[in-house]
Amino acid sequence: MERIAARNAAKDLALRQIRLVATGFLLLAVLIYGLSTYYGQLHPAMGYVAAFSEAAVVGAIADWFAVVALFRHPLHLKFIPHTAILPANKGRIAKGLSEFIQQNFLSAEAIVARIAEIGPANKLREWLLRRENAERIAALATRFLAYGMSAFDDERVRRFVHATVASKLKEVDIAAAAGQVLDVLTEGKRHHAVLDEVLRLLDEALAGEGTRAYIAKAVAAESPLIDAVRKMGWQLDETIARKIINGVARTIEEVRNDPDHVLRTRFDEFIASYVDKLKRDDGTRLKVQKIRDELVANPALERYIGGLWQDFRAWLAGDLADRDSRVHGAILEMVNSIGQKLDADPGIQRWIDEQILKALPALVEENRAAIGRFIEDRINEWHADKFVIEIEREIGRDLQFIRINGTVVGGLVGLLIYAVSQGLR
Repeated sequence: MERIAARNAAKDLALRQIRLVATGFLLLAVLIYGLSTYYGQLHPAMGYVAAFSEAAVVGAIADWFAVVALFRHPLHLKFIPHTAILPANKGRIAKGLSEFIQQNFLSAEAIVARIAEIGPANKLREWLLRRENAERIAALATRFLAYGMSAFDDERVRRFVHATVASKLKEVDIAAAAGQVLDVLTEGKRHHAVLDEVLRLLDEALAGEGTRAYIAKAVAAESPLIDAVRKMGWQLDETIARKIINGVARTIEEVRNDPDHVLRTRFDEFIASYVDKLKRDDGTRLKVQKIRDELVANPALERYIGGLWQDFRAWLAGDLADRDSRVHGAILEMVNSIGQKLDADPGIQRWIDEQILKALPALVEENRAAIGRFIEDRINEWHADKFVIEIEREIGRDLQFIRINGTVVGGLVGLLIYAVSQGLR
């Protein structure tokens, strides 16, 4: 703002100075005309001086009137038609300026051509490769994070967020959403990839002798059948347990190797049945919704999430306050990495340019009318005096040169006419 005020003050000073010069030309012409008329009998050449100065006065006054009439009523004579042209036609000028800018500066063709000439991807690449720019982004991001940590660490914000999230969660049909997600996950038997991975892990676990021995002992200790055999005096507990483990391992291997195994079919049927229940069975849906409501209303969950947030906030605040902040370093490294990868890949640069140039026409068409209306509304909001001051500040100095030129050219034309008339006598 201070820079703009200083610039406007400089323009106002320059306008006053050139206005004084133009007025000085008029007064000089009046003075010369008076002297040449008064002393006209002293020498025949005085007639030429008088003719020049008389025409100069007429030209200077005419151009002064024309320049003043653009901005205000000359000598405050409001009855003179077509004066104070700019303030009287402010609305029409605003509309015309808006349309002119839209058609000539905000046309999709002109903007696309200019952006294509600039090469946005190349400019972005050059900008990102400069270390100081990466530092600027990292510093800005860390400052924003630090501010966010302090601004959002407020009980009112926490209550608002919790209440908002809780109310929205209660509106969500968790059961239907889960059913739709499972539909997507099981389409084309995608879930068998998960089943195969689980079976592989179980197979590998059961293949280890130590694992088998541990499970055999656990089964021997807990199984009622093996306990009954032990009571009969037979020491077959671990042997039977190992047989059971071997049977389980064989079954797992069969399921892994046979895509049409009956257990896989049952697994598919179970998943399909459960998805159907989530979508259509009221009892299942109510159970899911009840679990959801209990979780949302559980104070322990709120305290747990709050504790995680406070721990994260404390860590982040401490890291951001450190000169060797890891967050700052990570952002800096990420920006540098993006710049280097962009620099090394002309293909992605062309892709960025293509996407920007493809999106620009629609974006320009959507917004140029709004930009034009903004310009029009902004001018219409100005008071007539402010409108005049702003326009005169920008073009008034050039208009004063019209006054100076009018004085000189008018004088020369008058001199020419006088010379021709004298020659014809």
